[in-house]
Amino acid sequence: MIKKLLLVVAALSLIIPAAACTPKEAETIKIGCLLDTSGDLAAMGVRILDAARLAVEDINAAGGVLGKQVELVEEDGATDPAIGFNGVKKMIEIDGVQVIAGPMITGASLLSIPYANGHKVPLITPSATGIPLSEEEGTEWFFRTCLRDDAQGLMLADIVMDKGYTKLATIVLDNSYGKGLETYILEGLEAAGWQGENVVSIHYSEAAKDYRTELQQIADSDADVVLAVTYCDDGIMIFKQALEMGLDEIAWLGCDGNYGSGLFEEAKSAEFMEKAIVAGTRTVGTGAICDHFNTAYEDKYGETPEVYCDTVYDAVWAAAKAIEAAGVYDGEAIRVALTELEFDGATGPIAFNDIGDRNAGSFEIWQVVKDATTTTGYKNAPIEIVAWSM
Repeated sequence: MIKKLLLVVAALSLIIPAAACTPKEAETIKIGCLLDTSGDLAAMGVRILDAARLAVEDINAAGGVLGKQVELVEEDGATDPAIGFNGVKKMIEIDGVQVIAGPMITGASLLSIPYANGHKVPLITPSATGIPLSEEEGTEWFFRTCLRDDAQGLMLADIVMDKGYTKLATIVLDNSYGKGLETYILEGLEAAGWQGENVVSIHYSEAAKDYRTELQQIADSDADVVLAVTYCDDGIMIFKQALEMGLDEIAWLGCDGNYGSGLFEEAKSAEFMEKAIVAGTRTVGTGAICDHFNTAYEDKYGETPEVYCDTVYDAVWAAAKAIEAAGVYDGEAIRVALTELEFDGATGPIAFNDIGDRNAGSFEIWQVVKDATTTTGYKNAPIEIVAWSM
């Protein structure tokens, strides 16, 4: 009798652990989100994160994905490539995400693409515009809802040509973003037959807190236009010191990195941008979904969405639509679905080519104007919208 009882207990001991180890089906569909909500891009990143959260709310209000609600798994890349890469690793290895909206910057993306390739998890960046990302091994796992730096460089080159500038100074971040935009504006000018000269080329560290030496080089160069490729905190200091040195008498060009109200928090920076920047560029949307997004964002957060808020909204929606199309929460299946995806987003029609870049989009040419209704007294205002296709 004792022997029979022991046999029954032994049998149960084999059955019970097996049942206990049966994986529990996830209650939500996870979409990773790596944005830089601290560091030099914090002012931009916190607003972009708000837009990602809004996308999840809209997706869930529309019924979710695969019959489940979407959960946004958030990590801060801190405007630092290594920290951003660690955030990607954590979301994949610890949180088990199978698709990520991000990284936000080119440096973190360069580190993350080989890893995402090895772990079969697609990345959808809203704002990493560097050309080298399209040339990385594993780029088939990397998608963009933003447009690349070569497209933005061509837009900036057109402005130089249209306004007849012949002496270009460039002061750009010493990273792939800054040097990339500088390269592509110069290539665009050469292709257009520009007869001018790049009179001074400055690559600066964003960690520096004083740029008077670099700005003096511009003052001494006899430039008639300056391209500034900055982030927020460094841009504030450059523009503030440029105003103090009287460089607002030269025409300046801006870019997506120095678009946004964060640069107006310092009064002298805002004053300089209003006086000196004749035009800047950024990815922008048009159409009914763009109008819905703009209204919903302003209703929820009490301010108008800024640069790359719309592209992250589209990145989260792209992830959700790809999961639904795949019919399964699996990175490989999601990647395949992304290659076949076509939909209208807040930034217009979205489809990806064979290396994950957008086929088409629109740029806004912007300027800074005074506006007494804002807390800073300044705002970005559109000059025109320009359609672009690859």
